[in-house]
Amino acid sequence: MKLKKGLIAVLITANVIMLVVGILTIPPNLRSADRKEPPAPGTEQTTPVTPSPKEEAPPTPTESGDIPVPEETDTSLSTEEHPDLEDFLWYTEDVAYDGVPSDANIIDSIDLLTGSWKALIVYDPNNEYDAGAMEFLNIALAGTAESLSLTLDWYQIFWANEGESFDESDMEDSVFLGKWENGGLWASGAGTIHLAQFYELNGKQYAVGTMDTPDGTPALMALVRP
Repeated sequence: MKLKKGLIAVLITANVIMLVVGILTIPPNLRSADRKEPPAPGTEQTTPVTPSPKEEAPPTPTESGDIPVPEETDTSLSTEEHPDLEDFLWYTEDVAYDGVPSDANIIDSIDLLTGSWKALIVYDPNNEYDAGAMEFLNIALAGTAESLSLTLDWYQIFWANEGESFDESDMEDSVFLGKWENGGLWASGAGTIHLAQFYELNGKQYAVGTMDTPDGTPALMALVRP
């Protein structure tokens, strides 16, 4: 119950701030999409396209008589889109209290997890240090089970006690180094990150864990993609 009260307090503050500075939390690709104008009526292509002989020709059988099978497209869920609070309602309203859903597929191999993620850090979730905050960033996971890295690309932070948000996009990236162990990972840098569980559900990948901060303030972490 104490965890829930602390999270709710930070969440309410973050929601209020985001209403005031909402434009900051709209991903850049969405803002650019809003500026695009639809094509003028009547500009659709009306001339039929004649396929080239190469396009018309059927696949050429191999010497064995088999038709080559096209390679599968990359299905990586890696994303570099900036996160916002809405990306993490699954965590702040559910998983933080009730744990990983029972119907989730647990991911136990780092090979499926490399690339970029949207990330959230919740500081002082129990509201014990007067340091409640929610920090949004992107995290790139690279390497192997024996030698992995997490690159933290800072984006934005909301401080509950100050009632203000701060743009961190100009901050230098932070790099944490570590290993994959027992179905999760740890990585140390300015503090230590422990991501204990990775899982997939409904076409998305998720991760949950904690962060040991340099000043001792407890923190929770959540990752999602795309």
